Amino acid sequence: MNIVYAAPKPYGQPQVYISEVAKDVAKEISYGSGDDLIALVENIGGRVTYQELRELEKSDSGSILVEPDGKFEITLPNHTSMQRDRFTIAHEIGHLVLHFMLNKGKADHEGLAAARYGSGLVEYEANWFAASFLMPDDQFKLCYESNAADLNAVAAKFAVSLTAAAVRAKALGLSGY
Repeated sequence: MNIVYAAPKPYGQPQVYISEVAKDVAKEISYGSGDDLIALVENIGGRVTYQELRELEKSDSGSILVEPDGKFEITLPNHTSMQRDRFTIAHEIGHLVLHFMLNKGKADHEGLAAARYGSGLVEYEANWFAASFLMPDDQFKLCYESNAADLNAVAAKFAVSLTAAAVRAKALGLSGY
């Protein structure tokens, strides 16, 4: 039997629902803010690899390849920071959960191939998942307030980039963002 690797199709649920899915997944796999994501990926049947991108392809993007049995590989560029890699890993886990595991229409012989290029609904869904997975709204708001809106401290707490923390603060409607 030949394996077919399909591009992800939108999950089709609102952002608030995807946020709840991310929180449920984090709880199910015992993920806590700042935990080692590479070890987590290995614990759930995947692996993380790094790849040198040609100069013209350099970006902050990663990719995921999911086998029909659920085993998967996340590939990251080797020129990005650990904080950026954490968001990319969580984004790719979002594809795994939303666009493979919860995709009711997939065939038994179908895998999934997704790369972080573009800005369609599938990518937004994976970003929403990643933000909620890494920076759950209640924890993020509490940390933001207890650190007097110091985004450097908030980013450090969640082991994400300053940019990711700023986007999350804005998405949650926190003052100043």
